[in-house]
Amino acid sequence: MNFKKLFLSLAVVAAMAVTASAQVIKGAEAQTVRGPYETNRLFDNVFFGIAGGLNFYQGEQDHTMDLEKRFGYAYQAYLGKWVTPSVGLRLGYYGGEQRAFYNYSLTNPFVDKADHYKWGYEQKMKSHTVRADVMWNISNAFAGYRSDRFLDFAPYLGIGAMMARTVKPISGEHMTEYELGVTAGLYTMFRLGKALDLTLDVNQTLVNQAWDADVRDSRYEFVGNVALGLAYQFKNREFSRAHAPVDVTSYNNKIKDLSSALDAVNAKNKKLNSDIEEAKKAVTPEYVVRDGSEKVVPSPFAVYFQKGKSKLSEDQVMSIQFYVQEAMAKSKDYIFVIKSAADSATGSAATNEKLSKARLDAVLNVIKACGGKYHMEDVSMGGTDAFSKSKNELNRVVVIETR
Repeated sequence: MNFKKLFLSLAVVAAMAVTASAQVIKGAEAQTVRGPYETNRLFDNVFFGIAGGLNFYQGEQDHTMDLEKRFGYAYQAYLGKWVTPSVGLRLGYYGGEQRAFYNYSLTNPFVDKADHYKWGYEQKMKSHTVRADVMWNISNAFAGYRSDRFLDFAPYLGIGAMMARTVKPISGEHMTEYELGVTAGLYTMFRLGKALDLTLDVNQTLVNQAWDADVRDSRYEFVGNVALGLAYQFKNREFSRAHAPVDVTSYNNKIKDLSSALDAVNAKNKKLNSDIEEAKKAVTPEYVVRDGSEKVVPSPFAVYFQKGKSKLSEDQVMSIQFYVQEAMAKSKDYIFVIKSAADSATGSAATNEKLSKARLDAVLNVIKACGGKYHMEDVSMGGTDAFSKSKNELNRVVVIETR
């Protein structure tokens, strides 16, 4: 049998099976999960497997042997993990017997005179290999991940430390050879249940020709292997689709717009407060002495209020008290006219009238609390623009003038 033809046939069968599997999946697309996937934990999607089968050694002279003589038994045990539905890692032990042909003398450590065959000798080696593989599940890669898919295919590449060992029956001498091997294979999984797979592993390993202690002719030799087994999937066995990141661009733009609007409002408030302060400075009480006499004439005095407010602040109360003590108390010959107002640009007439009277009462209460008797007239102007045509805030005021 031509071993290359055997592997070519297996590859064709695998390709046909992938096509058939993809067709089945296409009809159940709703159950297929496509990436990206959530990152699994260290012990998620871990599997353990055992298998048994045949080894097929391919050395320089092995083709002269009858086919049934060339097969040796094989067994394996491995532990692996699917990092993603498509990519997996596996570490395993692979043991068994290798059979080959040697047509020279008994000097080869793996032959014995009892194994005389045709014009040479039959080689028998006990093989032990520890190998690491990188696996690619092409079913999940091309057709999407499905936990209930019956058939999955995973080609893989691996590298391993290989040991060939024997004991000569007559001398009892131990013979051992060590080499590194590179393996390419196809790992096929048949889903038997949520946790159990039937597996078929077919691979070919490239190894230095010295592994069988025969260094003639070709530089490299091959070891074929076919094994049937079972693999158990530990929990957690599923993969979940990663949630798409939330696009917060629109929210960021909204926040930026609101921040700009807030900055504009703060700038406007700052300007209004500045105008109010300037207006207050313009009507600060001043006392002018006439012709050197002790009689003083106080200038107008104003108290400004916030929109819709009639309550005086501590600073305003102190300013009124100061005006009473330093101006009104020293100018009792004058009549003090107290005018209160609300701006006509906001609120109804009734509301402004009520607000104007409340502001007037607030100022009068402070004046009365200071003691003393003064000639006063009070006028509630309601909503008006008499004090300023352009700045409504200057009409929210109580003004004290002399007459």
